[in-house]
Amino acid sequence: MSLISMHGAWLSFSDAPLLDNAELHIEDNERVCLVGRNGAGKSTLMKILNREQGLDDGRIIYEQDLIVARLQQDPPRNVAGTVYDFVAEGIAEQAAYLKAYHDVSHQVMTDPSDKNLNELARLQEQLDNLGLWQLDSRINEVIEQLGLDANAQLASLSGGWLRKAALGRALVSGPRVLLLDEPTNHLDIETIDWLEGFLKTFKGTIIFISHDRSFIRNMATRIVDLDRGKLVTYPGNYDQYLLDKEEALRVEELQNAEFDRKLAQEEVWIRQGIKRAGPVTKAESAR
Repeated sequence: MSLISMHGAWLSFSDAPLLDNAELHIEDNERVCLVGRNGAGKSTLMKILNREQGLDDGRIIYEQDLIVARLQQDPPRNVAGTVYDFVAEGIAEQAAYLKAYHDVSHQVMTDPSDKNLNELARLQEQLDNLGLWQLDSRINEVIEQLGLDANAQLASLSGGWLRKAALGRALVSGPRVLLLDEPTNHLDIETIDWLEGFLKTFKGTIIFISHDRSFIRNMATRIVDLDRGKLVTYPGNYDQYLLDKEEALRVEELQNAEFDRKLAQEEVWIRQGIKRAGPVTKAESAR
């Protein structure tokens, strides 16, 4: 069974539908690059796959208990708090408890007063009762994997480090499917190389949008083209996709030309038939 299956998907915000009876199947352990012209609806499709946007018609079937996470196109801006707080929001329901514990433990380091120590003990008991210690370890593990400082303020980070923090926020929930919208934006070459290596070790499926041809060539195991509402799969790498797409457009152009030729011929036949029939007399009209 596919991780995600989309059947008869339809979505429109104007006269031209973004999805027009579209079909899509996402399998385990593949890296799918979603391509298409600007405005075709690629980012909207990402939101649909992440359950943020519904369909006008059709259905999407997810494998039971499938976790999907999305890295948005732009890094976070004007966000207060620490890297730990931001990454923890990737598990939002439990994040409040972990954030409170992390804040108080940081306070105890500078002010080990009875008040702070008692509050820390209370929060520790709460985490014990809810079984959240494993999640705290998971957050710190992800932060360490990405080379981030848990106590660093987001406001002090560069675009590349903010991108890493956003990636950590997406990874912390342990997704089987990771959605990346222009993941190389705001990154230098060294960080892009690091990102490629990191993502190749990801145990799951990656669906990504990118205009970085080198990144696509290095990452994609399959190309899905969103073209006029349809989702067309091209197996293989990006260079093979370019060849196959060119051939598909050539065949489509020939088919359109043949259709136009037949239509023009039918119009000629219709005009000739009317001409042969001649004008209708009053007597013929009366009959």
